[in-house]
Amino acid sequence: MKRLALLTAVLCAFVAVPASARAATCSTPKYPGSGYFTSLKVSHVSCATGRKFVVAYYKCRTKHGVSGRCKSKVSGYSCKEKRNTISTEIDARVTCTRGSKKIVHTYQQNT
Repeated sequence: MKRLALLTAVLCAFVAVPASARAATCSTPKYPGSGYFTSLKVSHVSCATGRKFVVAYYKCRTKHGVSGRCKSKVSGYSCKEKRNTISTEIDARVTCTRGSKKIVHTYQQNT
């Protein structure tokens, strides 16, 4: 009986948290250039916001060239990008935060 009460309390607490506050794995948008967004995870924002953001980040990054980097904040988010590059491709993981909001995406881009 105690287990059932504990399980019920845990489930109620989980349901009480808004969906946008939970971490979520989202579908990725279409990549605007030659490559792919390979993953998208968000926390404290919606998947729709995350998808719009990664496209905005791509535009910021590529305005400095095909292999460019975003040198400013995007939509108020501070971002860190870790890359593995070879002569024909960039594979990267980008982590962006704005307070408690977090958007993490990975991409593969042909150079």
